[in-house]
Amino acid sequence: MEEIKDIKLETESDLDLFGNVAKIRIVVTSDKLYIIPEKGFQEKLSFDLKRIEDFNIRQTVGSAFFQIKIDGSFIDIFRFTNANRYKFSRFITQIKNLKSGLPFSNEELNKSNPLLCSKCGFPLQTEESQCPNCLKQGAILIRVFSLLSEHIGWIFIIFFLMIIGVALSLVPPRITKILVDEVLTTKKHIDWLPYLVIILVGAEFFRAQINMLVGTISASVGTLITNNLRKRMFKKLEELSLNYYDINSVGTIMTRFSSDVEAFHGFVTQAGQGFLLNIFMLIGIGIMLFSINSLLALYVMIPIPFVIIGTLVFWQGIYPKYFKVWDSQVKISTFLNNVLSGIKTVKAFSQEEKEFKRFTFYADKLKDSVRTVNINISVFNPLMTFLFSLGGLIIWYIGGKSVLEGRLTLGELMAFLSYIGMFYSPLTHLTLLSTWFSNFTTASHRIFEVLDTEPQVKEPKKSVKLSHVKGSIEFKNVTFGYDPYQPVLKNVSFKIEPGEVVGIVGRSGSGKTTIVNLLCKFYDVQQGEILIDGKDIREISSYELRKHIGLVLQEPFTFRGTIAENISYGKPDASFEEIIYSAKIANAHEFIMKLPNGYDTLLGEKGAGLSGGERQRITIARAVLCNPSILILDEATSSVDTESEKKIQDALSLLWKERTTIIIAHRLSTLKESDKIIVIDGGKIVEIGNHNELMERKGLYYNLIVMQTQLANIEESLIR
Repeated sequence: MEEIKDIKLETESDLDLFGNVAKIRIVVTSDKLYIIPEKGFQEKLSFDLKRIEDFNIRQTVGSAFFQIKIDGSFIDIFRFTNANRYKFSRFITQIKNLKSGLPFSNEELNKSNPLLCSKCGFPLQTEESQCPNCLKQGAILIRVFSLLSEHIGWIFIIFFLMIIGVALSLVPPRITKILVDEVLTTKKHIDWLPYLVIILVGAEFFRAQINMLVGTISASVGTLITNNLRKRMFKKLEELSLNYYDINSVGTIMTRFSSDVEAFHGFVTQAGQGFLLNIFMLIGIGIMLFSINSLLALYVMIPIPFVIIGTLVFWQGIYPKYFKVWDSQVKISTFLNNVLSGIKTVKAFSQEEKEFKRFTFYADKLKDSVRTVNINISVFNPLMTFLFSLGGLIIWYIGGKSVLEGRLTLGELMAFLSYIGMFYSPLTHLTLLSTWFSNFTTASHRIFEVLDTEPQVKEPKKSVKLSHVKGSIEFKNVTFGYDPYQPVLKNVSFKIEPGEVVGIVGRSGSGKTTIVNLLCKFYDVQQGEILIDGKDIREISSYELRKHIGLVLQEPFTFRGTIAENISYGKPDASFEEIIYSAKIANAHEFIMKLPNGYDTLLGEKGAGLSGGERQRITIARAVLCNPSILILDEATSSVDTESEKKIQDALSLLWKERTTIIIAHRLSTLKESDKIIVIDGGKIVEIGNHNELMERKGLYYNLIVMQTQLANIEESLIR
């Protein structure tokens, strides 16, 4: 085989072009791309890097093709399994960097997929997530106990009360022994009967009182913990960057807020009234058993090793199955959230039957996973009960024989049997706790996964204050991709002067909205910098920055509440006069006053009852009320009719003179009066100038204007 020199990048694929398992070597030099199969039917290929126009991955079921673009067409050059998709998406970035003269690294190709556990390959929710398969439950318990430290005083009170309760529980069998041996059988101390009964009643009464106290305190502490935990989670969710919500669905997050957090309430109850209480009971009863008859006590212990081993084996088997239950719960919650949010679309396209089938699929998955867990529990519990019953049967035989032989009194045997019943009961509960503990640790892991997630957008340790923002904006060599290895913006640079009205136009997916996302610091740039009034926004806190930016998104969103509350959302202390003024600027006052309750009209889910244009005008009024130094309209008038759009543009033009305004508009005719228009295509700026300058150049902007004009003429002719 010919030796290849000057190797810059090198990696391997695991399939040939025909889908056969094969070792394919991919080598890149300064000017060539080589595809070298070790064996199989695929031939050796080589391509000049200069001829390759682009790279692409064509996904198929179970595998994907790596493509290169030559002479305007994509061709397949090798194939790989989905396990290598992460590597080859990085390979595209590195080879593009090599072609462009940018820094590249062969080490990037050998990095493991951060969304797979490096130890066992289990899929992870985020790159920072800990693997649930590899996570030790002891580490989770330490975190849980740290949450309880705030209530340590109450926990000690519960601990003390439980010891008293256990001591009182041990009294009745002992009194029973005295009743049988000293009163009922020998009749030596008949006068003791009423006093012994009073002691029994008193012990039961005070034990009931203590149990009520323990239950009340446990419930209160559990409620406090879940309340604090929900607040911490919500605070954390507010801090997290938008990329977290790109990955995790609303259904997933809601599951963590409901059933997962509620598991902590059960933990306090189970740990206090379940686990610890049963441990104390076992210790106390064990002491009593050995004090009555040590030989019989040893017989009682015979089933215990088998129970412990069985419980450990069962727990190891049942723990992973709870993750399947949780995964099924999340998927069905996510499905319901999506379908119910878009129920109008479902009905409009008569897809009720299709969605029912999809729901049936997810419901069956949940049923199967829950059934598997429950069947395992149903088999395990009777088996443990049988093992426990063996201990009692042994005592009946050996203890009964000892009574007949006079080595044990009837009262001692009855007390012993009472203690055995009490002894095996906590043991049974402890075996059942393994099921609860598996469920709890699973829920805890998911909660801590949220709390441990770090925001992608890092806040500066020492934030720069923005006392007065003039509105100067500058992008310097900005490169960004939602997937860092597949940039959406590529080396973008432009400057906007204070008070300028700037339009940003381009085809769908060209990166227009991404510019807005970066300017608002919803995401951090990967390369380059963004300056506002000469200050890098990475040195400004998100809160400080967004106080000076008014944003109107393409998809209008309104909260449940009155129209006045929705308009004043960004400025809750605004006067009613300010709210009305903002509504007039947004051309919303007229339609609001036609509503039965005017500004006090309650809006339903997502502004139900209002048209898309009306909702959009409310969101525009919301942005205007904040009186921002920088106003951003991201397709803000796409939901309104032409007449309303003209009125809004006329009203907003008064504000544009006092602030920097960025407009992303679908109707390019609305940008004619802009000071500057930035044309972006494929993540790069291709043109900058005002309307007349760009029309004279007859570039992309000119072509877009011509296409829209032709469409408008067609629509007008159809109307006629």
